[in-house]
Amino acid sequence: MGVSPARRQESFGSAAAAAREGGDGLEIVAPAAHTGFLTDTAVRIGLAVDLGLLQPGERLPGEGELASTFGVSRMTTRRALQLLSERGVLVRRRGRSGGTFVASDPPPRVLGEFEAYRTASGEVFDLIDHRLVIECGAAHLAAGTATSDDVERLRALVRQMDAAQTWAAFRAVDPRFHLAVASIAGSTGAVRALADVLARLFRFYVPYPIAYLHASNREHEALVDAIEAGDRAGAVAVIERHIVELRQTVFVEPELRPQRRPVRHNRAARALSRTPPAG
Repeated sequence: MGVSPARRQESFGSAAAAAREGGDGLEIVAPAAHTGFLTDTAVRIGLAVDLGLLQPGERLPGEGELASTFGVSRMTTRRALQLLSERGVLVRRRGRSGGTFVASDPPPRVLGEFEAYRTASGEVFDLIDHRLVIECGAAHLAAGTATSDDVERLRALVRQMDAAQTWAAFRAVDPRFHLAVASIAGSTGAVRALADVLARLFRFYVPYPIAYLHASNREHEALVDAIEAGDRAGAVAVIERHIVELRQTVFVEPELRPQRRPVRHNRAARALSRTPPAG
C-alpha cells in the first residue's frame, strides 16, 4: 500500500528538521517515501531501460535497495521486477551469481505508461524553477555563513556520493547534501520548502548511470569549494548550473542521453553549454 501525501510530507519534514540541526542528525535524512504503486515502480525502471540509461546485461541493485530508492515496499518492488521480467525487459537469475539483470534485447517501449513521464513537463518545470529559487538563495547565504565544521560536513557527503557504487546508493545521499546546504544558510523556511520540492520531484526520478551521477558530484564539490571560499557569486553560479541541467536530462527531456558538462562559472559560457547534445 502506498504512503499517503500527508505521511510523505511528514516524513520529509522530519528529515528536514534533522538537517537543520546538523551534525549526526543529518545522517537520517533520506529520500522521501511516495505513493509508488506497482505500475509506477515498473514504469520508472522500464523507462530507464528504454532510454538506455540501464544497459543490457546490467545488474540491478537488490530488492531492499530498490525499495528504499523508490520509496515503496519490498513486495511492490518484487512484483514490479516480476512484471518487467514477464514483459522481457528484465531477466531474473537464481544462484550465487544470480540477481536481476537488464535483458540483452529488451523490447522497445513495452510500457505505454512511459509517456506519462515524457509529458509531465509542465509540472516538472514549475518544480525545478521553485527549486532553483530556493537553492540559489541558500547557496548565497551559506557561502557567507558556513563554518569549517559545516564545510567538512558537506565534503563528507560528497565523499559518500563518490564512494557510491550504484545509482540507488547515490540517490540515498544526494538530497541530504542539498538539504544540508539549505540548513547551513540558516533558514528553517528554506529547508522546509526545499524538502517539499524534493519530495514532489522524487516521483519523477528514474535511474541514471553511476558514471553520470559521479560526474554530477563534481558540481557538488565545486559548490563546497565556493562556500568554503565565501564566494557567493560562484556558489550561486554552480548551483544554478546544476539545477538547470535537470531541465535537459534528468526529468523532462529524457530522450537526450545524459552527458555531464564541465562546471563553468562564466555566465556566457554557461549559456552556451545549455545547448542540448546532438543525438
